[in-house]
Amino acid sequence: MPEHHRRRLTSLEASFLYREKTHEPMHIGGCSVYAGQISREALLTLLKDRLHLLPRYRQKVVCAPFGIAHPSWEDDPQFELSRHVEEVTLPAPGDEQTLSTFGGQLFALPLDRTQPLWKLILVHGRQDGNTAIIAKVHYAMIEGVSGIALSTVLHDLKPQAPPPPPQPARWEPTPIPDFLALFQDALRDTVTKTASWWTAESFRLLRSVRDSSSPQQQFSSASRMLSTLLQPVPCVPFNGTLSAARQFAWAEFSFPEIRTIRSILGGTVNDVVLTIIAGGLGRYLHGHGKNTDRLELRVACPVMFRRHAPSEHDMPDSSEASPPVSTMFVPLYPGITDPVLRFGAEREAMEEIKAQEQAKAFAGLQALSSLFPAALQALSNTLAFPQTVTNTVSLNVPGPQIPLYLAGHKRLALYPIGPLTANIGLFHATASYNQKLTIGVTVDPHLVPDVWHYTDCLQASFLELRDGAQQAGQPPPSQHVA
Repeated sequence: MPEHHRRRLTSLEASFLYREKTHEPMHIGGCSVYAGQISREALLTLLKDRLHLLPRYRQKVVCAPFGIAHPSWEDDPQFELSRHVEEVTLPAPGDEQTLSTFGGQLFALPLDRTQPLWKLILVHGRQDGNTAIIAKVHYAMIEGVSGIALSTVLHDLKPQAPPPPPQPARWEPTPIPDFLALFQDALRDTVTKTASWWTAESFRLLRSVRDSSSPQQQFSSASRMLSTLLQPVPCVPFNGTLSAARQFAWAEFSFPEIRTIRSILGGTVNDVVLTIIAGGLGRYLHGHGKNTDRLELRVACPVMFRRHAPSEHDMPDSSEASPPVSTMFVPLYPGITDPVLRFGAEREAMEEIKAQEQAKAFAGLQALSSLFPAALQALSNTLAFPQTVTNTVSLNVPGPQIPLYLAGHKRLALYPIGPLTANIGLFHATASYNQKLTIGVTVDPHLVPDVWHYTDCLQASFLELRDGAQQAGQPPPSQHVA
């Protein structure tokens, strides 16, 4: 069967299914606002014309017999497009706060595992007369942190763009294999994956020796990372037992101003974002009576990652040995009140983490998980262990700096939304779009009951960093000699 029609989940993808709980759904997405009114019929027509470009969105998860392998994607014989497009109306007054609360309730509902793991919710009733669409896509379906492929396929660069090429033939789902066929495929894939992993790793080590790359250096990177993660993070108000409730909010910034800060102070856009978040957390925690003096928090930053460039020596399927996503664990310094000094501390910490190749070390640990039986991996994710590794998450998703259109309607804004898990009740997702950079904040309102106050803290943190950078970039006053 062609690979694009059927594929077994990697250990990383399957982990998002295994760790999912009723009150901790593992889907990601966003809320987009479009000019004017978009009807459900128009959205369904658009999806019908373009969904053939995304075969995965007509497939569902099918578990392997006895859990001897991770689940696989199989065509859904009962696929019905209308089940994936919901239509609702905002309660009065239909403002942004209403969208934040009502939309959060919609986003909190888990996706149906018996169907393809995605849904679009068309939201009417905004007081400005525009339309919002909330997208929900399970993390297991998303390749890396490159964003939701569905969004890319649905949007055009022009209001009257020509439609994509039509589907060559009417889609007919491939029947789901019977029990014995599923068992045979799972057993074959498990044996093949294990052999491929060991082969790929053995030749990688041989190439390291040939290229004088020190295995001791890789071991040292992993040791430093584990030493850091074994130090528990301080407990703050948004770290606690999660409820089933969710709410999202957002803070928008001028992307040209963000880039100006970076050009003056150096570093990267992500360094600027982490500095804004650290300053916002400092203001928020201080306002709630938390002593932030010398306080150091930790944020998990998912990143795209490949351990080495593909070569002719690689196995045909070495995705388990080189997962497309890794994570860096970065300190946050909310107690540094000077914004320029805070930026310097965040930038220095990030450069040190990159020099230590922390992402490579963590990717190596992720790859090791593929050696454990799938059933054991699933069981381990159901066990409740106290999470003391990180306080929050910051996901950065770059986007186009030009406007996009859906069915001729201009996208006015994008508010990214992320999942909450373990005891992390605050998730940051940053998206850049059309000269704006938006930090989307997803919270458990029982842990963060004043999310809009927190976004105000982010805005204040940005303004003080912008002003500090401008002052730092000014030339010193001229000295006149008498």
